[in-house]
Amino acid sequence: MGREKSGVMLGDFTLVDHVLRGLPSGVEVIVVGPDLPDPPRPVTCTREAPLGGGPVAGLAAGLHLVTTDVIGVIATDMPFAGGLLEALTQSIPPGADALIPVDATGHRQPLCAAYRVTSLRTAVQALDIVAGASMRSLLAHLVIAETASTDLDALFDIDSPSDLERSRAIMLEKKGCSHG
Repeated sequence: MGREKSGVMLGDFTLVDHVLRGLPSGVEVIVVGPDLPDPPRPVTCTREAPLGGGPVAGLAAGLHLVTTDVIGVIATDMPFAGGLLEALTQSIPPGADALIPVDATGHRQPLCAAYRVTSLRTAVQALDIVAGASMRSLLAHLVIAETASTDLDALFDIDSPSDLERSRAIMLEKKGCSHG
């Protein structure tokens, strides 16, 4: 979209605020991105190196701060996915390193998924260089379980101005709910 998505406004809140408001209370939240001036909940912010290094670099930066065995990962441009994340983190099947929802078109959504931390750290280390690395290359080092999402709006991501307009329509359909 030509700018930092976290600050894009959707209704009365930024995209990152929608994500944060949609997450369950009581969970530690690490935001990889610019410092948030007034987040709606406690967060720890960090940045990827180099800045703009992509989602794998962002995951690697956030992993240094994780203290749990399982994490949920959610992209800023998925403002309605917070509720889905809790179910994913509680449902990784035995033998799997990650549980990734599949959208209506059959595509995995690895930036709205649950991961076993030890496995994710091992996969990141296997890449050597994380800046510019693709999520596909990271996932190749993990045993993935997939799940179909019944809430198609939860997996909607905003990549263009028309997607932003569609997300506004989704908000109206959800009767003005700020987080889906």
